[in-house]
Formats: sequence, C-alpha cells, structure tokens
Amino acid sequence: MSPAPQDPPLAGPFVFETAEVDGRTVSLPYRLGDGPRFVERVELPVALVESPESMAAVRVLHLVAGVSYYKCVAPVPLVVPVLSGAERDLVLRIYDDGLREFAHRNGFDVPLPVDLVTDDRIEAVRWVSVPAGSGSGVGAEAPEPLRGEALIPVGGGKDSALVASLVPDGQLFSVNPVGAQEHLAAFMDRPLLAARRHLDPQLRDLIASGVPNGHVPVTAITSAISVAVAVACGFHDVVMGIERSADEPTVVTADGVPVNHQFSKSSEAETLLTAAFEPTGVRYFSLLRPMTELAIGAAVADRGLAADIVSCNRVFTVWNDSTASREQRPCGSCAKCLFTALMVAPTSSPEAVEERYGTAVFDRPEHVEGVRDLWSDEKPFDCVGERLESAAAMVLLGGLPEWKDQVVVQTLGGEAAAEVEAAGVDPAALLEMGPLDRLPDDYQAVMEDLRVDLERLAGTVRAAG
Repeated sequence: MSPAPQDPPLAGPFVFETAEVDGRTVSLPYRLGDGPRFVERVELPVALVESPESMAAVRVLHLVAGVSYYKCVAPVPLVVPVLSGAERDLVLRIYDDGLREFAHRNGFDVPLPVDLVTDDRIEAVRWVSVPAGSGSGVGAEAPEPLRGEALIPVGGGKDSALVASLVPDGQLFSVNPVGAQEHLAAFMDRPLLAARRHLDPQLRDLIASGVPNGHVPVTAITSAISVAVAVACGFHDVVMGIERSADEPTVVTADGVPVNHQFSKSSEAETLLTAAFEPTGVRYFSLLRPMTELAIGAAVADRGLAADIVSCNRVFTVWNDSTASREQRPCGSCAKCLFTALMVAPTSSPEAVEERYGTAVFDRPEHVEGVRDLWSDEKPFDCVGERLESAAAMVLLGGLPEWKDQVVVQTLGGEAAAEVEAAGVDPAALLEMGPLDRLPDDYQAVMEDLRVDLERLAGTVRAAG
C-alpha cells in the first residue's frame, strides 16, 4: 500500500548531527532537511566515561538508531560524519536490508537505495560532562552487584532464556524492561540491569499523521545499546540469543530480491555489527547461531524454561512507558505464538503447552491456516524460523501418540510430511546442533554439553515416533 500524502511533504536529506553524552544520558540528534529535528535519548545504568571505546560505541548506536526516523522520509541522502570502513558497511546494509520489509510493504523500491554523503564538518560525538574519575570501567553509581564478564540481553522469550541458562554467571540486561523480562529474571533469581530508550515524541505524531511507517531492524539498535552498556560497566562480552533460522528470507520478490524481517538477527548482520563494535573492545556474538529454532525449543523445554517465557510480539510495544503492562502472557494465536508453541511441542506435553498459552493451540481449527503459513512461500512478517523446521516439527508431532489426534496435527500432518520428504531430511535431525566454529573458544565447551542433550532429545523423539 502507498503511504498517505503529507501536507507539506517531508523532505531530506537525513542528517546525523553530533551525538552528545552527558553522564548516563546519550542524546542522538537527527534532522530532516529544513524540517523536523529529532532527538532520541538513551539512559544508561552507568555514566559513560569519555574514552576511545565509549566514542566507538556511541558512534555505532547513533548510526543504527536513526532508522526509526529515516523511514519517515526514505529514501533520501544520508549525511554522515566521516565513517570507518566497518561503519560504512554496516550503514549501507542496515538502511537497505534492514528496511526492506518496510520498503516492500510501503511499495518502495527494493533494494532500498542508500546514498551516503560524508560531511567532515560533523563532529561525531561530544561529551557534555565528564563523570568523576577517568578511564574506562564501572562508575561510582553502578548498580550492585554486577555479575561476571558477560552481558546477556533478554527479551523474555525462549532464545535469550536459553542463553541465560547456559551462561549462569552472566548479567541479564534489557532495554525498557517490562513484565516478561522482569518475570524471567525473577524466575532465574538473577538481577536485571536496564537501560531506557526514549523515542522522540514527534515520531509518534508523524506516524499518526500518515508518514511511511513499518518494521525497523530493532535488534541492531538493542545490540548497540547493549555494547554501550558493556563499555560503561566493564563487561567483556555481549552474548546474544540468535539462531541460524534468522538467515532465511521472509519472502523473495518477483525480481529475486530477498526481504528478511529478521535481517538484523542474521549471520550477515552479526558479522557487520561485530566488525563495527571491534573498536569498543567488546566481543559481540550469538551463542545460539549453531542451532535451529527447533533445537532451541527442545532445549528450553528440557531445561524447564518453557513455562516462564513470553515469545509473543503482541504484548510488546516500542512506546514502552510507565503505563505498560507488567503482567504479560503470550496471546496464543499470533504467528510468533503459534511458531514458538510448535518449536517446544515435540519435547513437551499437550497439557504443558495448553497451560502456557491458555488454550490447546494445536487442537483449534482456526489455527490451521496460521500454522500452514509458517511454511508457505511468504512467511508471516514476524520472528518465525525456517519453513522446513516448522514442517518438520509438525511431522514430529504426528508421530507422537499424545499429539497425533489434535486437529491441527491431523489436518496438516500429510502436507508437512510432503514438505520434509521433498527436502530429503530427517525431521529429528533438526533438533541437533551444527558446527561451533563461529563461537569464541571459551564458549564452545558449554555448547558441546548442550549438543549431548540435544542428541538425547532427538533420539527420544525418533524412538517415540
């Protein structure tokens, strides 16, 4: 659909003005030509001391957070300060691939053109005030206690819950935490460190007036905030919970261009972000990259985490504030809920799934089409995994006595089996772990232990079927 006309229309270029750091507050200013000026504020839990590492973290955060405002006027030239090669590579992909869903659904060209204009007069980052002391590390106002050397961003869903379980001495962290994240931290009896992201309120007004709107690569923004917090607090690692399934496009256009709702979770984006973050001294990587979503679902169920996760986008909003719901439960019917339930079901009981979602998810006829969509040519524009693993999970359910008579399983079992047979794969093999070579050596041992658990679960499912 085409965006609503504006009176007068907004115009570019989109200018990155100088970011400012004032203790714990990072201000990220942007300007649309001669039109609106936006200032996003990010409040860190610890003051960010001036250093080359802090400078690098703020630079990346400023660059990626701009997508939320740029979409109002895209595509127009991006006026940026002098960028490193890694920063330039990241911007070119985040403002194209990261916004392709937005462009595709608004009727814009895909790929979305990215025109970078360098202005060497722009000072990238300025410190307004400098906290007491000097150098890097934890400031005097740091919350206590901080745990270990790893910062673990958690969203309250299955992926970050598994990472938290695998890295028990890691510090849990969230941007704008609400009920789901707080519940997960309480369940694990671990403190939750928080940062606050405040979008410029003008953005909400512009969206209400009809400017182009749509999905932005929010994982890249959350990652950049996480790295800034890691620098401020002295953490060595930012350990993400992103799986291999994020690499699969949501749809491929008639011209053969991939459009991926999860681009900023993809392995390509991880490589780009890792390179851009290198000057911060923080290692950024996903611990779950060797795993499918089906393997993650099995591990979550096996570790007793499934009852305490919320993998449902309907209960979250980017406009989080003090009125946001503190009691969040999955809705049980959106694409992400159907997908997550499907991932945990082969290693869970029907009773456990029904208790979590408040309904017998796979015994409701109205869910047939929603589940079928998970392996359709155009998957839902949501955080759902590979088409093949969704079909494989359905095949596995069809072989389990406790699941095979549920209406969705009966209706879709044959169709799913045809998909899996055409691919020539053993459905249970998708429960197993892939190579670990992308992971740092010191994290590979814990994943080898998990590999043994997954092989056990795959064997149990094969035997039952």
